[in-house]
Amino acid sequence: MTDRVRPARPEDAACLAALASLVWLDTYASAGIRPALARYVQASFTPQVFLDKLADPQQHILLLERDGHLLAYALLQEDAACPGEPAWQAELATLYVMPRFARQGLGRCLLSASLQLAGQLGYHGLWLSVFHGNQQALAFYRHLGLQQVADCYFEMEQERHLNHVFLLSALAQGNHVAPQ
Repeated sequence: MTDRVRPARPEDAACLAALASLVWLDTYASAGIRPALARYVQASFTPQVFLDKLADPQQHILLLERDGHLLAYALLQEDAACPGEPAWQAELATLYVMPRFARQGLGRCLLSASLQLAGQLGYHGLWLSVFHGNQQALAFYRHLGLQQVADCYFEMEQERHLNHVFLLSALAQGNHVAPQ
C-alpha cells in the first residue's frame, strides 16, 4: 500500500464531495439527520462546490490517497483572518479523514503538508477552528500541542455552534506534526 499526498485536481471533485459528506455527517449528525443538516450537506458538498474551490487561487486542497483511493483531504484558505488573532491569515478550513482510516497518521501527515504549504505561501503558520463537541478532533490537536486561543461560531440556518480556535506555528512543524 502506498500513501501519497498531492494537490487535488478537478477530476477529484466527485470523490472530495463524497468524502466530505461522509465525514461531516459522521461528525455532526451524531443524533441523526435532520432537515438543516441534510440541506447543509446537499448544498455544501457537491462536485461543483469543489470545482469552484479548486479554481479559487486563495484555496488549496491537498488530498491523501492510498493506491488511488481518496482517504483524507485538507483545505487551506489564504487571507482568512483568525478570530482574535488577525495577523494569522492562513486557515486550515478543513481536515477530513474517513472514519475507518482514523488513527493511522493520515491527519498528522496532511496537517504537516498543510503547514509546509502555508510556509511556501509566505505564512508563519496556520489557524483552525474545531466544533466544541468534536472530542476526537480536539484531542488530536491538543495531543499535538496546539493551544486554544479564542472561540468563534459556525452558523447554519439561524443556529450558532461554538468552535474553539487553535494556532499552529511553522516553528512547531519539526516538534509536533511530523509524520510518524
